[in-house]
Amino acid sequence: MNHPGRVLILRTGNVGDTACALPALAAVRYNFPLAHLTLLTSPGPRGLPEAREVLERQGLVDEIITFYREDFADLSFRKNLLRNLRQRRFDLFLLFPQERTDLRRTFRDLLFARLLGVKGAWGFTLAHHFPFMDNRRLHDYRPPHNEVERLLLLLQRTGINSLKRYQIQLPMPCQQMADRLLEPYFQNGSRPVIGLQTRAKAQANQWPLANFTELGRRLQATCQPVFILFGGPAEKDQLQEFAHTFPGDKFIAAGQTSLLETTALLSRCHVQVTLDTGPMHLAALVGTPIVALFSARQFPVMWEPCSDNAVILRKSVPCELCFQEDCDHLTCMKAITVEEVYAAVLDHLRRHNRQLLCNNRMSSIEPASQYISQFFLA
Repeated sequence: MNHPGRVLILRTGNVGDTACALPALAAVRYNFPLAHLTLLTSPGPRGLPEAREVLERQGLVDEIITFYREDFADLSFRKNLLRNLRQRRFDLFLLFPQERTDLRRTFRDLLFARLLGVKGAWGFTLAHHFPFMDNRRLHDYRPPHNEVERLLLLLQRTGINSLKRYQIQLPMPCQQMADRLLEPYFQNGSRPVIGLQTRAKAQANQWPLANFTELGRRLQATCQPVFILFGGPAEKDQLQEFAHTFPGDKFIAAGQTSLLETTALLSRCHVQVTLDTGPMHLAALVGTPIVALFSARQFPVMWEPCSDNAVILRKSVPCELCFQEDCDHLTCMKAITVEEVYAAVLDHLRRHNRQLLCNNRMSSIEPASQYISQFFLA
């Protein structure tokens, strides 16, 4: 099937899941430029950020069909959805499976593809699945690829080649919005911009807020940066309270920007200090240097950002690989010290400054990167 006319792609999940799938979607578009691509997706329950917000103006798919967990529990809804999809007469079904895909889920998706009546279906695989084994005993297992690479490799096995490196397209209005929001902080010259993602979806991925506070104090004393505090709209009040815990200029992006505008702000950061979250993957897609703080609750590598410019901090502890969403002691996260996060941030900033000096020119990406700090010349 070299030239399918209509392709259905199934990829569910939140912002991070969608962001990790963007390079794979770009590969499908590149290989089938004339096909009509439909993305079938779900964020889970209503109210969570949706794939549509990430894919806006990217030109990767022609149509997005979104369903929600509460609707899918209704048998009549499932029947109507299947009938609607069958009427579209798709030629090819592409599955972008989730990590840790087991036999039950694989057979379910195979049945779904069969009921669709498609001519071909690709993408069925078992991912990080160890039947009859206690995964907590797999301390030495290290997945060979992160989620972005895993999906691209899955496509390559079907003959769909990937691009060298996909970078998300930021519409000019989003870039202009980011510049307008940051402009007041640069009236007296350029300064480093440091992004902080202080809240994680899974409580077990949380680094203590007191550590973020201490990190902010040290960075403020060292290089007087502009801090951008990232988060969801529901976290705005919490971030405003957190902003008062250490000195310095801070812009709270939560609740003020769309996902693409948030991504534009991420592209203006010299470094993003982040937990294991969706915005971490968006930062990787715009080339922002990253310091990522990972819990040990699941296998390493799997959800690390696909970036050549990321520092991953993850500690091995006796209770690792618990696969729990909540934790009452956060042993692995508390093992990550403020000192090593601080050192990683400064290392990113020093390397950025050396690059500017070697190029003998200022960065043309944004005003926020046009700084030379005496500290980093030392």
